[in-house]
Order: sequence, then C-alpha cells, then structure tokens
Amino acid sequence: MTVPAVAPAYNRLFSLAGKTAVITGGSGGMGVTVARYLLQAGASLALIDNNKANLEPAAQGLGDLLAQMEPQQPEGKQQIISSWVCDISDPEQVKTTIAQIRAHHAAPLDILINTAGYCENIAATEYPSENVKRLIDVNLNGSFFVATEVAKTLMADKVPGSIILIASMSGIIVNSPQAQTPYNVSKAGVIHMAKSLASEWAPYNIRVNSLSPGYILTPLTKSILEKDAELKKSWETRVPLNRMADPSEFAGPLIFMSSDASSYMTGHDLVVDGGYTVW
Repeated sequence: MTVPAVAPAYNRLFSLAGKTAVITGGSGGMGVTVARYLLQAGASLALIDNNKANLEPAAQGLGDLLAQMEPQQPEGKQQIISSWVCDISDPEQVKTTIAQIRAHHAAPLDILINTAGYCENIAATEYPSENVKRLIDVNLNGSFFVATEVAKTLMADKVPGSIILIASMSGIIVNSPQAQTPYNVSKAGVIHMAKSLASEWAPYNIRVNSLSPGYILTPLTKSILEKDAELKKSWETRVPLNRMADPSEFAGPLIFMSSDASSYMTGHDLVVDGGYTVW
C-alpha cells in the first residue's frame, strides 16, 4: 500500500469498511465466530466450506446479524454475505470458486483468512497412508491453492491485500500427550509458506502472514474433552493462563492483521497461545 501522508484516525485504523473478506472453513468454530467480528468491522464476507449442511445456517446467522447492524460501509457501498461449497484441496474447485466470488461481489478480494483444516490423533506407526495424504492435501496444499488464487485476483485488480493463513502452535512445538505428527508437519509448512509467499508478493503490496493459535474450545474439542477430563487437565496445566481459548479471542488479532493497522507487517507468524510456547 502507499504510505498515507497523514496517519488514519483511530476509528479508521482497524476498520474493514469497503473491504471483502474470504473466509475458508466458514462454518467451523473459528471461521463463523471470526466472521461475525469482521462483519461488524465493516467487511463483506464470502464464506467457503465443504460442508453445505453447516455452511447455509452459518451464512443465515450472519445475515441476521447484518440486518440488525447500523450501516458500516462508506456511502454508496453495501455489505453483502455469500457462501460457497468448495473442497480447498481440489485446485480446480478453488480456481472456479474464487473466480465466482470475485464476479459475485464485483469488488476486489481484499482479505483472505484460511481457517480450513483439521487434526487427527493417531500414532505415526499406525497412521493410514490415505489419511496422511488427505490431511496434507487440506491443511497444506489447500492453504497454497486458496492463497495463490486470491493473490491472482489482487494482482489483476492491482490493489493491496492481506492474506492470513491459520497455522498452529503445533507448527513450532510438539504437542503432548497426543500423537499428531502429520498435523504438526502441515502447520509447520503453513508457517514457512506464509513467509515464502510474503517475499514473493511484496512487490504487489500483498501482505502474507500466519496466525498460530494454541488450544481452542471449539464445538469439536469440547465434545472430545467432555469424554476425557484427564486430557483437558493435561492441556490446561501446560498453558500459563491455565485455560483454553474461546474462538472469539482470535478476532482481535485477525482484524489487526486484516486492517491497515498492520500495514507494515508481512511474513510474520503471530502466536496466540495463552503462553503455551514460553514453557
């Protein structure tokens, strides 16, 4: 971006008014929660998920929120919400979907937040090879496919953008006691991918960063921990703040990374883990 002659006012520094944000994993615990905050910050939203049954109610809930809000957009612009079924591990699906989103919104795709991904806890010696390939395809290759397709639209529109890949503290430490080697490897790759793409795309004013969360209380992790009190205790006692994160606690970091407040930040991995990695 061009350095402004005068720094933006505080109330505009973190504003996403007039911007369009693409969120993969848009019906997941983090995706849908963060989407609510981005909507309130003024962004239009394009939600991507491969689970149509969950995606449609997520989009409807955001639509209901938008109907209750005061207008956040500059005069003459209107916030819109769209949803798209897509398997991000399929490069052709990603290419088609991103092109359709760009045409539907008729505006640059200023922000990408790639939350899509998953983890399995299986011992390495027992891990089915097809499971390894699928996890790497979604977590690592999928991150690459969505990032490159959104970047292509930004280059064609000749506008700056912010691409944020959700990595994990598992990309820089080894979790215990659970075994999850392929997941850890995939997230380590996402962190280095963000740095590499940041270097490539800096001349186009496209910033690329990664966010590495610690343990999060999503609906999925809640269901697991309800059946295993010892695992919950094991996780929480390793966190200096002595608790797991609520998905809403990542909205602030992501709005910062999406907005002009982080205009000189690229190639960085922002760790938000309750202090887990300091021990």
